[in-house]
Amino acid sequence: MTEKKDHFRAPVADTFRRKSPFGQLLEHMDKVRECIDILGDGLIRYYKGDYKSFSKLAENVSQLEHEADMIKRNLRNHLPTSLFMPVDKGKFMWALREQDKILDHAENLVRMLDMRHTKIPKELQPIFIDHAKLVINTVRAMEDAVGNIRDLVETSFVRREREQTKKLIYKVHENEWKADQKKYEMTKGIYKLERKIDPMDVYHLLKIADWVDDIADHAENVADWLRAMIAK
Repeated sequence: MTEKKDHFRAPVADTFRRKSPFGQLLEHMDKVRECIDILGDGLIRYYKGDYKSFSKLAENVSQLEHEADMIKRNLRNHLPTSLFMPVDKGKFMWALREQDKILDHAENLVRMLDMRHTKIPKELQPIFIDHAKLVINTVRAMEDAVGNIRDLVETSFVRREREQTKKLIYKVHENEWKADQKKYEMTKGIYKLERKIDPMDVYHLLKIADWVDDIADHAENVADWLRAMIAK
């Protein structure tokens, strides 16, 4: 009899996933984490002029985006019609879309970079690398904040968990602000060199700065949703 009982006892995490859409949100975030881990290293190598294996990296990012998209569609198609949630379902799905846009932008970025290997001038390489690191840090801070959502829900938003989540959200905003400041430096640096480099390179360098920075913006949007949720 004991064995039967143990057999039917579902782990807490599995129960959470079956009963709440937050479990799938975290599964989706795991794909974001995998993507950002390989993107960060790949961008730094690219900025230094190392394009070897970049096509393979682009394929890996594309595969992760596809897997995350399947999680998103499954969640959207099976979201229960009657379920208590700390925010309304429309806002929950908006947050999932913003999280998904991190992957969309990462996929578009690596595919565009792989189509045209734009050389980063040596003078600008340190700024480009610093910016990439700040963007990656923004997403990682967002991952930490969203990862705390399980504790928030399971503890019914107790004060200690709320305060911890607020600190993590603050880190997202701080890193995103620093990334923005670094992007302005990049833009100024590009314009300073515009007479020395090919006009098409100038265009692509500016686009790279925008594309990478957009990733941090979407991470901040997810953090804003989380802040709205714990403020209720």
